Amino acid sequence: MLDLSTLNENQLAAVEWSEGPLLVLAGPGSGKTRVLTYRIARLIETTPGKHFKILGLTFTNAAAAEMRQRIATLVLNADERTLLTTFHSFAADLLRQHGHHIGLRPDFTLLVQDADRHSLLDEAIDAVDVGDETTNSEKLLPLITRLIENDIGPASALQVLQSSSMNNSDFLAQVYANYRQLMIERNSLDFPALIAEALCLLEGQVGVRKQIQRIYPYICVDEFQDTNLTQYKILRYLVREDTR
Repeated sequence: MLDLSTLNENQLAAVEWSEGPLLVLAGPGSGKTRVLTYRIARLIETTPGKHFKILGLTFTNAAAAEMRQRIATLVLNADERTLLTTFHSFAADLLRQHGHHIGLRPDFTLLVQDADRHSLLDEAIDAVDVGDETTNSEKLLPLITRLIENDIGPASALQVLQSSSMNNSDFLAQVYANYRQLMIERNSLDFPALIAEALCLLEGQVGVRKQIQRIYPYICVDEFQDTNLTQYKILRYLVREDTR
């Protein structure tokens, strides 16, 4: 049996919560990750014989590994009932299984080196006939990254850039569209696009959403405050309307 006697009153309330969505807000060192792992362990222990899994998401491989290690000490065979991983690893698995819907093959590669991203972006810049010849990937990559992370699609980039009073907004919007398209054509994604394309998949494929919702009726997020807009929107699609 899971020993909950070491939890204080507030920690126990969070672990045993069963009334829908829950946000645990507390300072450093107060046991938030401990609460999350005990909550997952309790969900497993109280549903013997069930086949659903619990999805635990965090932001670093080290944090995901720590969650897996903690839960393994609390319940037997926890790996059979959980997927404890990072947002990026979850997105990569999702796209390798279902990315054909958006033009990706399962063997897509990740652009983990900045040099690879710069090279692809320079190619996207060169493909635009008219623009600022002094513009290069070093200058534009931070802007491209912000557009991706804030869920600005190529179709709406021009309007966003114009509303922000950006110089050469037409040029920048075309470069951005080229960069996103080149990644799909080359079967390669950078880390921001990994999340963005997973979101595009979930937005467009109702069947994929429903399959994930059936498998993972419970979703726990460590360090939720670190989610960017695109990651938050992915979470919105992962949960069912009636339990959101």
